[in-house]
Amino acid sequence: MALMLTREGIMSRMGGYRAGARGLLRSADSTLRRELRSVRSSEIALSSFTFGVLQGRFKAKGGLTFFALPVDLLAGATFHILGLFGFTRPYSHHLHAFGDGALASFFTTTGYRVGERWAAGGSFVRGMSGIFGDAEKPIAGGASIADKELASLVRAE
Repeated sequence: MALMLTREGIMSRMGGYRAGARGLLRSADSTLRRELRSVRSSEIALSSFTFGVLQGRFKAKGGLTFFALPVDLLAGATFHILGLFGFTRPYSHHLHAFGDGALASFFTTTGYRVGERWAAGGSFVRGMSGIFGDAEKPIAGGASIADKELASLVRAE
């Protein structure tokens, strides 16, 4: 009789060692699941940190933008969309993790600015004004002109 390469086939060949083998398989499975979670968390943290550094580096210009959109928001959406294509299926969990990190960077920056405005204005509604570009200085990462650039434009006239 040939060896069946199924879980039941392997377990039946182990005879009296079934309980130990079952425990070993469960232990290996839980260890792998834990490792995969730490890889995902690391990818999200790395992505969020990287986009935070980029936005901080270009803070004087109002943040890093691409086609007038904050680069972290654009990259987050792009990573998630790429993860939906069939040819990226083996890497989709990594793409989604990097997309989550980029979106986390964008929403953390946006939330921080809402909090600043809320503290300065006294109401949450005042803090939220400008989140969609409806105020004098939008909140999102690079969607606003930096104060230094604005001052130089005014003086140039």
